[in-house]
Amino acid sequence: MRRTAKFSTFQLINNIIMVMLAVICILPFLHVLSVSLSSSAAVSANKVTFWPIGLNLNSYSRALEDTQLLRSLWISVERTLLSVTLGLTVTSMAAYVLSKGGGQKGIAGYKWFVGFFIVAMLFNGGMIPTYLVVTKMGLYNTIWALILPTMINVFNIILIMNFFKALPQELEEAAFIDGAGHWKVYLRVMLPLSLPVMATVGLFTVVGEWNEWLAGQIYMKPENAPLSTFLKAAISMPNIDIKNAEAAAKFNALSLNSAQIFIGALPILLIYPFLQKFFAKGIVIGAVKE
Repeated sequence: MRRTAKFSTFQLINNIIMVMLAVICILPFLHVLSVSLSSSAAVSANKVTFWPIGLNLNSYSRALEDTQLLRSLWISVERTLLSVTLGLTVTSMAAYVLSKGGGQKGIAGYKWFVGFFIVAMLFNGGMIPTYLVVTKMGLYNTIWALILPTMINVFNIILIMNFFKALPQELEEAAFIDGAGHWKVYLRVMLPLSLPVMATVGLFTVVGEWNEWLAGQIYMKPENAPLSTFLKAAISMPNIDIKNAEAAAKFNALSLNSAQIFIGALPILLIYPFLQKFFAKGIVIGAVKE
């Protein structure tokens, strides 16, 4: 009884802390949304907190009229889709091979490959060497400059590898007895069973690629920048000149930037609920080594 009371107290305190953390995460988002929906006068007077004042959609209509924003949005969508597709394909293939280990049933040079991936996880070539490689390969100002340098993530390989190792070996042995090779086992046995960890790694990739802005600033020209890079530039250095000064005067810059930020966050908000149910399961199974 005493132990149960202690556990209940701990659970109550834990729930209170989790609720407080959730509120801390939600309040900035609510503030940005409220500012984007408020009137320019209310925003300028600093009256907006967590509820819109003078509700209107002027900032959104203004933001969606910006062709550069829409172009950057499409580039981010293209970048994210290609990164997730190619990244999951290559990462899962490498994880399947490494999950076999060494010895007679594994791969030759297993320890060398493991050491190679560990070194790659701890060290990188640096910004300048990477930039030189990207430019010398003719990738500058192309979508591939945003995808190829970060396509392989060693942490994700380890996560998927441990997930494969946790699956019953009898499934593979039954497939091999039926005449399947490693390709069929990988495609028809491993991949269908690895949906939780694939969804988890895919969510990591989506969030990481969508929010990453530095590569777009280094490897892309402003007209081909992804959305995160465009938003960073728009917020830090608003592009106001003689041509758009009159139109800019009609809108509060903070309200407009808030609308742009919300538009940029909306795709992630729509995707996450569908992947969230796989998230915990994929992390737990893929992170435990038997």
